[in-house]
Amino acid sequence: MRRRLLSVWVTFVLAVCACSAARADLTLDKIFAATPPWGAQPSKIVWSPDGTSFLYVLPAEDPALAVPLRQYDVRTGQSRVVVDPASFGVKATTPASAAWSPDGKNISYTISGTLYVRDMSTGLDRTIANDVKDALWSPQSNALAYTHNADLYIASLSPGLRTTRLTTGGAPSTMLNGDVDWVYSEEFSTEHGFAWSPDGREIAYIQMDERPVTNFPIVDFLPADNSVTYQRYPLAGERNPRVSLRVADVSTQASRLAYGAGARDEYLPFFGWKPSSHTLIAEIIDRAQQQIRVVQFERPAAGVQTIYQQRDPKWLDAIALPAWQSTGESLWVLERDNAAGLYLRAHSGRLQRLNGPYRVDQLLGVDQKKGLAYVAAAYPTRRDRSLLAIPLKGGPPQNLTPSPGNHSVALSPAMDLFVDTHSTFNDPPQTDLVAPSGVTRVTLAPRRDSLRAELLPVQMLSVDSSYGKLDAYMIRPPDFDAARKYPVIVYAYGGPELPTTTDSFGGARGLYHQLLARRGFIVFSIDGPGSQIDNDAHVRLLYHNFGPGSLLGQEIGVNYLRSLPYVDPSRIGIWGWSFGGYEAAYAMTHSALFKAGAAGAPVADWHLYDSIYTERYMGAPQDDARAYDESSVVNAAENLHGDLLLSHGTSDDNVHMANSITLLQAFIAAGKTRVDFMAYPRQKHGFTALEDLRRLYAQMLEWWSAHL
Repeated sequence: MRRRLLSVWVTFVLAVCACSAARADLTLDKIFAATPPWGAQPSKIVWSPDGTSFLYVLPAEDPALAVPLRQYDVRTGQSRVVVDPASFGVKATTPASAAWSPDGKNISYTISGTLYVRDMSTGLDRTIANDVKDALWSPQSNALAYTHNADLYIASLSPGLRTTRLTTGGAPSTMLNGDVDWVYSEEFSTEHGFAWSPDGREIAYIQMDERPVTNFPIVDFLPADNSVTYQRYPLAGERNPRVSLRVADVSTQASRLAYGAGARDEYLPFFGWKPSSHTLIAEIIDRAQQQIRVVQFERPAAGVQTIYQQRDPKWLDAIALPAWQSTGESLWVLERDNAAGLYLRAHSGRLQRLNGPYRVDQLLGVDQKKGLAYVAAAYPTRRDRSLLAIPLKGGPPQNLTPSPGNHSVALSPAMDLFVDTHSTFNDPPQTDLVAPSGVTRVTLAPRRDSLRAELLPVQMLSVDSSYGKLDAYMIRPPDFDAARKYPVIVYAYGGPELPTTTDSFGGARGLYHQLLARRGFIVFSIDGPGSQIDNDAHVRLLYHNFGPGSLLGQEIGVNYLRSLPYVDPSRIGIWGWSFGGYEAAYAMTHSALFKAGAAGAPVADWHLYDSIYTERYMGAPQDDARAYDESSVVNAAENLHGDLLLSHGTSDDNVHMANSITLLQAFIAAGKTRVDFMAYPRQKHGFTALEDLRRLYAQMLEWWSAHL
């Protein structure tokens, strides 16, 4: 999702000295290898409660390849394999959902859906249950709550394994107890559908009655007798699940209703308990997503008390629940004052913003003794991501990751160490173990300098517009000659507050852009006003205006490109995936500035996407049909003015393939023949087969050469 126009300053982030012969070594086979060419970086880091070690995996680029769960001991600097999937059989998956018990004596993990507990002193495993979707330790470390077949269970571990079923009536396609459906996890990032009370006597859980929701078919075309799976998927304007928040008594298995959101068609994205209490906290959002209430329920039932509320005439994003302090004050990350920030809430309800004019993304921890809050923030510029220590009593922040670029941090429980995976456009990732003083204790996964030497430099640009300076970047071909005319490929996303120009290594997609530059293309990307992360007013240009609002930024970028003497204005293409695929298809049917486009898994018409995301920005189609019409690619199929490549996975459960099929039918009806289509059997929104990924990018590489 993107925007705007004309003058420009350029900074070379890194002068990369590399000969053309070395750069020619980069190939699709090298990019899409089982081990990524930038090196496997520690991922899914889970610190032990005492902070002396952490669990992690070294993921392969091939999602189908199962890799071990490892443990790193910070005292000895030694790493060991804790769980090897190879010992569980040929169909075993990478250990998932690894979690420490609060006392640090055991870990839980799942392999191929089976839940296990490992005694970390003996190395012995206990099998807890099969077909487990989610699991959480009790605060006392003596039990695990988990969901199985859409119901909630408890496995008591001492003195022996004893399983208790807490809920009944669950069924994966109709009634979920303690589970959340696809849309909640995708659009709200809801991780868990249940939560233990601090004393372990109760469990709060969400119940989702899915029966009103459209049961969407996803077809597997490869068997001779095609098979169909079904997914409950609420399209924009259609019925949502009926949701309620309930509390189960662990000893009696009796459940009580805490809040029924279904009657008002509200959302319940997050809930939890106040520390050392039986006070339940929940976030309630109306269906229009214009009002947020954070409420608390006392025990015994004393009604609902609102502790925070916010309204906006356009939309509000869901917020994380607060971090409660021993003083009774709380810390919140809120979208206020035109950008997200960290706020201290006093007993009186008064809010005090603790950070300056930069965006805070997440609260990672609070050290009350030192009076510091640790946050992930866009600092010192909106293109950087850093770990900051912000004084609770006010004052300037301390940047604990001062090097430029993107820092993805896992902070230890004592906040005395953190794992930092950092990169820039021109620097492949490196992972270090760091002390808050900024001193690197050890490099866990070094940067691949050999790959860095192969990279063409990525130039960070700033493009002037009536909305202020817009971030952009450019990669030029090797042996660039300003006297020549080059074709340009624009990479677009365009969605609200999701920039493409953050100063971080681009992974496989970034290396694909390097290959395009080696083929003689200039690669360019720009973030329009709607994709900015530090100006809510500009993001709201997308309100009921997805198509025109997001295209605005791309047209600003193209007008800037057309002002450059070395750009051939008749050979500019655009490509993207998901919302970026929508952006590419929309540009090809609503703008004459692009000669060709490649749209991956595009939303073709917003009637065909889910209710939570679409209605947040576009409203319900029943309320503003004009906005949906003006933002539709399908409705403008007759205006396709260039060559278009469509790519889609047939098992996509996010942007259903119905989008591309509907768009193809519209092109057929309009007599448009300049469309190529490639379907990828059994692939979802994010491809999970390495060969399919390699094939996708190989086709696009050759397609651009043929069409530009």
